[in-house]
Amino acid sequence: MNRKNVFNLGLLLFLLVVGGLGITAVFTPLVHADTITVDTTADEVNTNGNCSLREAILSANGDTAVDSCTAGSGADVITLPPGTYTLSLAGAGENAAQTGDLDITADVTINGGGMNNSIIDGAGADRIFEVHSGATATINDLTVRNGSNVSGGGISVAGTLTLNRSRVTGSTATSSGGGIFAGGTLTVTHSRVDGNTANGGGGVFVSFLSTTIMNSEISGNTATGGGGGISSSGTLNVVNSTLSGNIAGGNGGGLYTVESNNNHLYNVTISNNTADSDANDSGDGGGVFMLGGTSATNTLIGGNTDNSPGQKRPDCSGSLNSEGYNLITNVTGCTINGDTIGNLTGVDPMLGPLQNNGGATLTQALLAGSPAINAGNPGGCRDQNAALLGTDQRGFSRPANGSPLCDMGAYEAGAVDAPTPTPTATLVPTIAFTPDHWNYLPLIEK
Repeated sequence: MNRKNVFNLGLLLFLLVVGGLGITAVFTPLVHADTITVDTTADEVNTNGNCSLREAILSANGDTAVDSCTAGSGADVITLPPGTYTLSLAGAGENAAQTGDLDITADVTINGGGMNNSIIDGAGADRIFEVHSGATATINDLTVRNGSNVSGGGISVAGTLTLNRSRVTGSTATSSGGGIFAGGTLTVTHSRVDGNTANGGGGVFVSFLSTTIMNSEISGNTATGGGGGISSSGTLNVVNSTLSGNIAGGNGGGLYTVESNNNHLYNVTISNNTADSDANDSGDGGGVFMLGGTSATNTLIGGNTDNSPGQKRPDCSGSLNSEGYNLITNVTGCTINGDTIGNLTGVDPMLGPLQNNGGATLTQALLAGSPAINAGNPGGCRDQNAALLGTDQRGFSRPANGSPLCDMGAYEAGAVDAPTPTPTATLVPTIAFTPDHWNYLPLIEK
């Protein structure tokens, strides 16, 4: 019997056995995500042959083609080329992404062309993004600016959002979260949240669930109430990040915590923040104000201001659970519990101004002679998962200077710039991008 007949006989026997056992093969179709490319800066929903950002989100939400946008399928990817995208379709409060903010109701990744290149402008009419409950969104490499709403002036999160290498700026909330309102799960990495305003949580407002902020800058935000930089009543992890130049009319210029014992600071720099900005004696804790529990390790809190006419608590107000190796310049009004080994108090951290010291975000450098240099935990600076922090906020190596000890705070003095990774090959259009559409030649597959 030749090989072909042997194969056929074996196949026949297999089919007979499977049939006899009553086994039915079930094939589950694979769901492939689609890539949807935006080709106009116009804010529109129509049938003119373009794919706007709003139409791309509608395609992803509904897994259907809108105008010339590719029909979504599963967890889609939206490509947003460089340009300024101004949201001009008025209609705040509508939740179907047809007008006002861009409602995300299905899993999606939005890839911009760079923090300073792809800009979405809310024009003060509504917030920019609302991530609805049940949706998981990732936003990379873009800026959202000039948003406005009751809560979440720039972005509101009820589902899950990861924000990478992006900026949230110039946005306003009449209630909570001028930049971002986190009512769901939020992760912010290598990003800037700056120049936003709210009653509570000028930069970020954390409400009950979990927020992680890593390698990021929270700066220049204002709260008329508490929490100029961040207000937290949830679970908050801040890692390798800087809170600087934030202002609160009430408590907590940099950070305000309440109703939660799950706030943790790992290698954070908190400086140049202000509480009680109107000097009416209604606020304390220029750096941090803690009604909820807050833990800190390898963290630097100094150079903050409390404008209260009475007793001033410039750096720290409330109860801080130390996990060792923190620098707190002024401990007036601050009770420090827990592990105090390696803590430094009553000393000047010797910080430079908030500026570009390398990396994607602004930092405050440790000046020569700073007591925070090589003063971190001998066991290594670690994040919320007890993993070693091999870089500082900028992405520069830590520890540095030939020392086995890392520095306190978000900046590693003497660190060398990490090598720039070789970018993955990317096809870049050579045609001009216009608000109307792209003209292109079709690709021919052979």
